[in-house]
Amino acid sequence: MRFSLRGRRASSSHENERANEVAHMNPLTLFFVVFAFYNLFGLVNTPWTSEGAYDKTLGWQLFLIGCFGFLLGSALTRKTTSRRPISVLQPRTSRQLTFVFLALFSTCVVTTIALSGGIPLLQGEERFGNSALMFNLAQLYGFWELVRTISDAEAGRRFRVFQPILYLTGALCFGYRTPILMFMLVLLLYFAVFRLAVRKALLICLSVGIFIVGFSAVFAAFRVSQNYDLVLFFKNIDFRFTRENPYLLPFVPAMAMFDFSQQTVATIGTSLHEFMYGELFLSNYETFLPGKHWGARNIIGDITGARWVAGRPMSITPTLQGALYVDFSYYGVFFGFFLLASGIKRLWRMALHWGPLGKFSFSYLLALSIMAVHNGYWDVGFVFFLLFLLVIRVFDALKARFNHQPA
Repeated sequence: MRFSLRGRRASSSHENERANEVAHMNPLTLFFVVFAFYNLFGLVNTPWTSEGAYDKTLGWQLFLIGCFGFLLGSALTRKTTSRRPISVLQPRTSRQLTFVFLALFSTCVVTTIALSGGIPLLQGEERFGNSALMFNLAQLYGFWELVRTISDAEAGRRFRVFQPILYLTGALCFGYRTPILMFMLVLLLYFAVFRLAVRKALLICLSVGIFIVGFSAVFAAFRVSQNYDLVLFFKNIDFRFTRENPYLLPFVPAMAMFDFSQQTVATIGTSLHEFMYGELFLSNYETFLPGKHWGARNIIGDITGARWVAGRPMSITPTLQGALYVDFSYYGVFFGFFLLASGIKRLWRMALHWGPLGKFSFSYLLALSIMAVHNGYWDVGFVFFLLFLLVIRVFDALKARFNHQPA
């Protein structure tokens, strides 16, 4: 009887865990859908782009190799769960940390506006000359607000909206959309993967996804219009078609982006003389070294012959498979996507047993990976994410030592 009873309990526990997993969105599916959507909209001939403008052979090859590597990595990676009990269920609402991160954020925003002589958002391409350090340090406050929001959700408390809105407003001043998109994407992924049922998550993901694409397009159009004529800038778009279908006009920058990304891959194929064997990946982190260093997207801009802005080639996004190809050829694309799928699957199984900080970390890394579908490799923001975690851990250790209470 004891054996039978224990067997039922174990089976029941196992079934409950599996039911809990099935009840939420699979992050592997989310990533793959975004990856396929983004690339197919550029690879498939559409009525708003010119057919035959460039050779899409390499684009199709890298896309299919990436798909194969990702699906194989998803299938072959063993399920990994953390047997360690959740140890960080306490609310992450420290007033001391809120003050520190808010003060840092305010200092970065005020300093940037003062040094640039105005709000960078309204200064067009002059924003490229602003301090990258100020821009990245300011995002630590956004990380903290995400942790607080996730902590509130885990504890069933009402969300605080004033400080997140304050952060988003201040971050917008820098003139970049990445902090806004990352904030929205991390929250969306957290609720889809850990909180919402699949059907509800699908509806919300679709709605927020359309909003994100629309916001990105309108934001890009606003920035471009400060320095260029929109029709001349988005020259890969057939504006006769969009004028006949005016509902597409707000999405012109996004439509142009899908096509231009594949054109970038095609240009890389004809312009790249030798593979870089990891130099492109390391270039983002070499920017921390003394002297002037180009980031990965500036190197891609140099390879593809982009115009120069602020003393360096224009930042050009190569897509994730394009970046892997530049470094390690076709093999890099396959193994890169294989390892990405394996990493997402392993961390997801472990994150199911983590507290607010751990779930934020998983959601942030997944958001970085989804953004990489367009951007290429993770940028230096990842280093500041690690810095943020270090600050939290140091604060926890100090508070536990002096007060014997968790943060």
